[in-house]
Amino acid sequence: MAYLINQFIVGIIIFVILLIASIIGLRCRTLVIHEITRHSRAGDSCSLSMDLVVMNALRWTSVLPRGGFYAYMTMYFVRDDGSVIQFFRGGYVPSLSNTWRIMDFAPGIRLFNLLVNADGMGITDVLVPYPSSLELPDGLISPFDTRTGEPTGMVNFLSIKRALASELGEKLVQSMSLAEVVRRIRIDLSFYDDVGLTKYSTSLLKLLAHAGIQINGEVRVIEGSVDTNLRKVVNCPYLFGHVACLGKAFRITWAWLTIIEAFLSLAYTFMPSLFILLIIMPIIYVLVILLSLPRIT
Repeated sequence: MAYLINQFIVGIIIFVILLIASIIGLRCRTLVIHEITRHSRAGDSCSLSMDLVVMNALRWTSVLPRGGFYAYMTMYFVRDDGSVIQFFRGGYVPSLSNTWRIMDFAPGIRLFNLLVNADGMGITDVLVPYPSSLELPDGLISPFDTRTGEPTGMVNFLSIKRALASELGEKLVQSMSLAEVVRRIRIDLSFYDDVGLTKYSTSLLKLLAHAGIQINGEVRVIEGSVDTNLRKVVNCPYLFGHVACLGKAFRITWAWLTIIEAFLSLAYTFMPSLFILLIIMPIIYVLVILLSLPRIT
């Protein structure tokens, strides 16, 4: 009798703990990069953007944080010896509506402007978003608020070579082709909603390849036309790596495990034979995630 009472108490405690964890999971949000869009040409450039989805731990689409969120990008140049130089530090990325804080109902960010040549096939430069300088009340000229560090000016776009020249020197950068620059650049994309941080890392080479642009001696459009939009669903393992996508898959699905385990623990209080299933369920969950990783992310 004492054993049955202890079993009942343990089952109820586990049930309550997991149920609370599941409720917390409904409030946890993860920003998922869903699609990459190469927009049709406007003038001599076309923009590259990302469509985002906010999900909770049940993989249900969630609402944006009340205050929106900021997206920012850090870029690194990889030297021949493998060392890296951080040359675009914490550059804020604007929303599709050209504001620095993302508040749109269907969130998206503008990553780059791609300058195209006359035939519409070659890419002559990659421009990164940067706030224009404004004169502050104390007479200083700065693109950032001196107190918060957040952008204050309108959205400008800066040549990636010009941004790189500040660290490597003008002469060295000008001696390199755009294709060589693109091959050597890695990117960190971070999304911050005042509570949580979601981070993705990739290379500029993979990012442009995902948008139908080939880097092979020169930078050229090989998929679609610059006069029409090209929209592609993100292949997470290819773009960000299996480890990062596995972590994202766990963040947007773990509440399903806690809900199932909660009800199994409740059933365990009456059916001791379910103890084995209670133990192996996390293993089954991990196997399901591994087998369905590309589809989940």
